[in-house]
Amino acid sequence: MFATSPGAFQVFFEGAICALLVVIWVIFLLVAIWVYRDAESRGMSGVLWLIVVLLFGLIGLIIYLVVRKDRVQPMMTQPYGQPPWQPPPAGGMPPPAGPAPPAQMTCRNCGSPLAPGATFCGKCGAKV
Repeated sequence: MFATSPGAFQVFFEGAICALLVVIWVIFLLVAIWVYRDAESRGMSGVLWLIVVLLFGLIGLIIYLVVRKDRVQPMMTQPYGQPPWQPPPAGGMPPPAGPAPPAQMTCRNCGSPLAPGATFCGKCGAKV
């Protein structure tokens, strides 16, 4: 194959070099995508680090690997407003709640709420 024409050897190596450059470019692109996804999963700006790696290449990748944050582990927390779970007491029954607050009195005539200790309704004037 190479003995038939003097330029065939040169054409073969030019094609091989072109194929090698394409493979390196694809690997570089895959590394940039990995940096984007890794930065997003760590709570960092993925777009910023993608641009840094695309612009600065290997140096940008090294900078990213040095300054990236640790991966945050999800914590087992309760939603806001709910107390953490506690096992029931040894007796099996929960402790009784305190005494119930006294019910607010209402007027028999008009149904409006009455102030504590009132003898007359403040709205309709009826005797309580």
